[in-house]
Amino acid sequence: MTESPSLEIDTAAAALAQTFADTWNRRDGPGYAAAYWTDAELVDPTGKVWDGQPAIEQMHVDLWNGPASSSRVDARVRRVRVLSPTVLVVDLEVAVWGFSPPGASASPDGKLGARLKHVVEKRGTEWRIVASQNTIVAGPD
Repeated sequence: MTESPSLEIDTAAAALAQTFADTWNRRDGPGYAAAYWTDAELVDPTGKVWDGQPAIEQMHVDLWNGPASSSRVDARVRRVRVLSPTVLVVDLEVAVWGFSPPGASASPDGKLGARLKHVVEKRGTEWRIVASQNTIVAGPD
């Protein structure tokens, strides 16, 4: 029996959120990067574009070895929009503790909110990120 399209999409989106949080919290660069296609790009909160899976991985490894070394995150799916049978937009709401990028300010309990918008493409049987935008939430959520 094959999975229904909505179940497959919901499962892919939930797995993306879980993988994001788990690999961030373990500081697992290869695991984190595996959620992206090799030709993916990520726009970070400063507006810098990271082109390709290796660059996305290295940027996160550097972040975890530097200013985000004691950070932890939680992530949840806020919304999934189906653009085609093989393309989704998956919005994640993220809470970050222990890291605040330049120009951002955390709440008194150290929490910083972020929203990640991922364009996720299915190639063969795998869903992975092809484009990502990370935006810091400016004020209380």
